[in-house]
Amino acid sequence: MKAAILNGSLYQGDACDRLTISAADRGFLLGDGLFETLPILNGHPLWWTEHRQRLNESAQLLDLPIDEKVLEDSVSQLCALSFQSEPSNAILRIALSRGAGGRGLLPPANPSPTLLATLTPLPQNLAFEDMKLASSSIRRNEYSITARIKSSNYLDNIQAARKAEAAGADDALLRNTSGSIASTTIGNIFALFGKCLITPPLADGVLAGVMRGQLLSLAPQWGFEAVEASLAPEDAKKADGLFMTNSLRFIRRVTALDGHAFPSATNDPIAQLQSTLRAHIATLTGAAL
Repeated sequence: MKAAILNGSLYQGDACDRLTISAADRGFLLGDGLFETLPILNGHPLWWTEHRQRLNESAQLLDLPIDEKVLEDSVSQLCALSFQSEPSNAILRIALSRGAGGRGLLPPANPSPTLLATLTPLPQNLAFEDMKLASSSIRRNEYSITARIKSSNYLDNIQAARKAEAAGADDALLRNTSGSIASTTIGNIFALFGKCLITPPLADGVLAGVMRGQLLSLAPQWGFEAVEASLAPEDAKKADGLFMTNSLRFIRRVTALDGHAFPSATNDPIAQLQSTLRAHIATLTGAAL
């Protein structure tokens, strides 16, 4: 299962590797663009409404136009292809750039955006896996516009992730310029104190993750309190547990942070959250993860 739709035109299989964009595309040259990534489970684009809303809000922030019909048709077509494939679970990635432009930073007055939607198989071992974190010296700038959007420029995250891997960790923990915890390179962070879930507020340089938003909304129904509050690095190590969330990995337990190990048990609160979320996703999509 491999497919892509570029500005409304469908490519499948090896043809996906041969599609082309303009050599003047500002997404490639300057990172002038956005992206969204979400799972398609049994043909259902999970939480697509929330991802589409975030994409639209970010595009409005950047004055970046979106062809809504091409976007919706692309998502619908790729969902149908996924459902017809084996395995049917897939990753949908939508990339939107401002399109071709001349030299310099200022965009053209009337941009012609590039919209690329791609479909790839969803690895079976991606969701709910345990992970280790290593604190990064790279800081997340809570004052930057890129802290609040899924920008096409991920260089800080890439470098932090590379250094974390070299240190034997699965991901890096990013602090903001004031030293408070912001996120990991690929997701939001939650600290568990008893049955209370604490996650940093958006003002601390945090992306409004879709899985984060779902958990903040659903946690009270599942017997947990969910709070947005700043977290210092020492707070994280005092927590009963840590976990990372994003739309593909859902809830990943952090087993260690900078060598500090967190206890775990078969039916502890994080395991309960994972089990309840699995059941919730199965109800929404019919998919067992």
